[in-house]
Amino acid sequence: MRCPVIVKAILLLTLAALAPPATGAEYRDGKLWLDILLNSGTELTVTASPGEAPGFLLSEADSPIQKRIPESFSIRLANPEKLAYWGVLRYSEPWREDSGGVIREQFAWRDSQLVIDRLNLVYDEFDYPDRESACLRAAELGLGRNQVESIPMLNSTVVVRTASGEKHYFETPLSLYSFGPLRIDGSKLDFEGEFRVKTSNGQVLISQVIDLEGYLAGVIQNEIGPNAPAEALKAQAVAARTHAVNLLLSNKHKSEGYDLCSGTHCQVYKGKHLQNQAILDAVRQTAGEVALYLDGVAETTYHSACGGKTESSANVWKGSPRDYLNGVECLPASAGFDLSSEKGIRAWIGTPLSFPDMSSWEKASLSWSKSISKAALARNLGLSYINRIVINKRGASGRILDISFYGSGSVNLNSEYRIRQAFGGVSSSAFYIVGGFSEANGRVTISPGATLNLKGRGSGHGVGMCQVGALRMARQGSSYREILERYYPGVKISKLWIKDE
Repeated sequence: MRCPVIVKAILLLTLAALAPPATGAEYRDGKLWLDILLNSGTELTVTASPGEAPGFLLSEADSPIQKRIPESFSIRLANPEKLAYWGVLRYSEPWREDSGGVIREQFAWRDSQLVIDRLNLVYDEFDYPDRESACLRAAELGLGRNQVESIPMLNSTVVVRTASGEKHYFETPLSLYSFGPLRIDGSKLDFEGEFRVKTSNGQVLISQVIDLEGYLAGVIQNEIGPNAPAEALKAQAVAARTHAVNLLLSNKHKSEGYDLCSGTHCQVYKGKHLQNQAILDAVRQTAGEVALYLDGVAETTYHSACGGKTESSANVWKGSPRDYLNGVECLPASAGFDLSSEKGIRAWIGTPLSFPDMSSWEKASLSWSKSISKAALARNLGLSYINRIVINKRGASGRILDISFYGSGSVNLNSEYRIRQAFGGVSSSAFYIVGGFSEANGRVTISPGATLNLKGRGSGHGVGMCQVGALRMARQGSSYREILERYYPGVKISKLWIKDE
């Protein structure tokens, strides 16, 4: 149903003008503070970490109401059916003091610096109770589905129920301060400090407000391990910081009310989990450093193990080539092999390698084997049976980039990730199928038996910094800047990228 929003829009715009911006990014005390989503759900529980005395302070953003809660509590929506309407964003423009729209802050890169822009959002005159109806309206206006957004019409009410049964009602957004480490919804991860409670699309969201450097101290150990050599940790810190800035510039979560999520969609953030002094030192000693290329932020993607050579980003993600992500030689022993050929990758994977200082997970990524039945492979592809497989293209790292399957029908995959998933979630697509093959016009044809035995190298997409390679270089005496230059040739490291305004 299409509803004119004359009265409701006035209310919405008045509230929006008074309310804090959708995301929590701000410059404070010379630091960039971010809003990191930790968890969401129709009801969430907040408890003190084991061994800690519970103590929390809840306060409303738009009123002096505060409540100290000395015990664990749950929080849920009081009026989920009235939380939001759906609207079509017509356009946005720079915010002015006399603007009459909705305020949103988003990140931009201008004059070689990261800035936070305040925008005035102007929505269509109609709103809708469901997303699909709003999408139809967007189509009428010649706008895409990405212009459809959930619009909270009022500050929603949440019910806080303490462990002893007391109930308290608050209007979101809320500030939540913990006097010690806390855990959310049964998680074993500990977080501490300042938090926000919001609502979106019928769910409660709890996010942590933390400065960029503190955020990184909860990221890098989950990516390269807490006991990595110091220079490898520093390289990971710079790569993760740069990647975080790129994620901020994408503004992927701006309409959801936070800056970054804590999962693999952004970067895995686990608070104090596995945090140690080496992690804190790596972040401190590289504080503020990001990788730039031609006055823009470099895309410092990374992965577990390339398997010998890294891959071109254009091959894996089909985007524009990046001079610093064209692929490099990681293991010197791979130099004599053409990994883009079937014979070359088979010979390389069959070459024994030994690095005594490697951890067990590093060794596991260096060489692996896996089997999958032909029937299971067919099911993964949505086919009844398969009688022929054609490898159409491998990249410089040996990763299969394009492959076709023939049987009850035909399926073509040209996504490195989807290829891995089709073969049962293998570590990388740098593998070969054991047995005979024929080759013609650069294409490799295989007639699979009942079971396909795979032998491979590497883990992950293969683009950017190889973490196993970074560990090896650090053990051999390379500095973190030398590691970054190896995997992102031509980038420069800079601290002059934040514009505080």
